[in-house]
Amino acid sequence: MSFVEMIPKRLYIGGKISSADWEFIKNNITAIVNLRTKPDKPPFDFFGRIMIWAPLNVRVAPTLEWVLRLMKQLNQLMELKHRILIHDTVGKERLGFVITAFYMQRYGLKHDSALIIVKQLKPDIKPPADYMKLLVQYEKHLGH
Repeated sequence: MSFVEMIPKRLYIGGKISSADWEFIKNNITAIVNLRTKPDKPPFDFFGRIMIWAPLNVRVAPTLEWVLRLMKQLNQLMELKHRILIHDTVGKERLGFVITAFYMQRYGLKHDSALIIVKQLKPDIKPPADYMKLLVQYEKHLGH
């Protein structure tokens, strides 16, 4: 498995899904959040599970409203006890931004503290500069 477990048995993150990863997903994941610009194509029937395609361009950060919508969806999935996989292509930049934002709102952390914690679990996380600016804006929105 090429995924990192961020919340035990609840939240996983990683890069592009390989053919070997689909077996883990089939047996363990009930919701996928895909940040890639290409949609996922599961090799099995995904009926009864959730797929959210939230494409991000690594060169251009999304809006604060985009972040708020995605965080709301992630919280709803968590409340409904889904086992979630969030992924992009490489698993460092866009993913780093999203998982840092999630930790900020979920655990009441400032962006720098959330990033430190995320990097303890996945050391290669590195949100791009524009995305880091958006994390600072998101932190102000959260009131941290």
